[in-house]
Amino acid sequence: MRRSHKKTLQKNDILFYGGMVALLSIPFLVYFTASSFFGGFVTDEGGAKSSSSQVKEVESVLPETTQETTEEPVKALVKSEEAKQAVMEADRASMEAMGLAYDYAHMTLVQVVQAYLADAGIDPSQIAFSYKNPATGHTFSMNETQPMTAGSTYKLPLNMLVVDAVVEGKLSLTERFDITNTDYEYKFEHDAYVGQFGGAMTIPEMQEYSLVYSENTPAYALADRLGGMDAAFAMMDKYGTSKGEIPTIRREDNKTTTDYYIQVLEHLYRNQEKYADIIYFMDLSFPGQYYETYLTHLRVVQKPGYVGEALNVDAMVFEESPYLIALYSRYLGGSTEMSDEVNGYGYMQLAALTYVINQWHRVNENGLAWQRLSYFKFWA
Repeated sequence: MRRSHKKTLQKNDILFYGGMVALLSIPFLVYFTASSFFGGFVTDEGGAKSSSSQVKEVESVLPETTQETTEEPVKALVKSEEAKQAVMEADRASMEAMGLAYDYAHMTLVQVVQAYLADAGIDPSQIAFSYKNPATGHTFSMNETQPMTAGSTYKLPLNMLVVDAVVEGKLSLTERFDITNTDYEYKFEHDAYVGQFGGAMTIPEMQEYSLVYSENTPAYALADRLGGMDAAFAMMDKYGTSKGEIPTIRREDNKTTTDYYIQVLEHLYRNQEKYADIIYFMDLSFPGQYYETYLTHLRVVQKPGYVGEALNVDAMVFEESPYLIALYSRYLGGSTEMSDEVNGYGYMQLAALTYVINQWHRVNENGLAWQRLSYFKFWA
């Protein structure tokens, strides 16, 4: 009887512990199944991570993977009809007051822009733009390879090239460089700078006056640090090239494309720490003007450009989900190549267009990056 009882206990023990092992293994099976199914976001060779560190890893990876991964998951990322309509209702009073109440929820960005141009009597060939949401990879463009006059927007990639040279140890931020023999566009402006700065400027001073005030003499002084304006323009393909006939900016006539400038903006956006000084000065430039005219509540890092018939703005717009926009125009308000000041009516047309673009983004793109992030956070 004792032997039989002992065997019974052993058998029960085996069944008991076997059942416990099976129960304990279920979470691990779920964990590794979810890890395999969702692309490995919850596993790491270095061991388990806290949830906050996992979130930071996902946040750092998402904006950088649009070039290396397939576009299909990104392209499928869209806001729900309910979410779009909620923004439409919340912003309806503003849209109607502006006279810019379009069906943003059911139109592409290009369609909305074309609708505004038709209402304003602007020929579509007068506008070129390229838009990108860097978090989702969504892009929209119109006439993006059409040659447009750059104006002072060339000063953005020029400043970036100089920062690159400083980072590489080729230039100093404290050295005062002679500007007395610098090329210039306007002699009176050049002479004023020579007098004001005692004939020499530091690179930070050149950056400030070329970006905040968009002056030409400090821009030429920056170009001299790179071997002159021709040499500087030859380097500008460092940030990308357009698929059109003009790869970057054509030196002889200052023509460019928004297809090029959206790449410049993306390089700037993805290297904000490196170009912190440039961004700081752009933040200060033209407050309440250009892209900020109707969007004063937003942080807008912008570089406007004006000359003759051209009125342009390149910007990083920090909505709930930031976006990049290169917006170029010509002949607005009846301006011509001979115009020597900004056309007031044309300026208001450009400002209205910035509102239209931003409103479309608010309805269709705001929050998408966070929705995508939340999807991964749930499983992390």
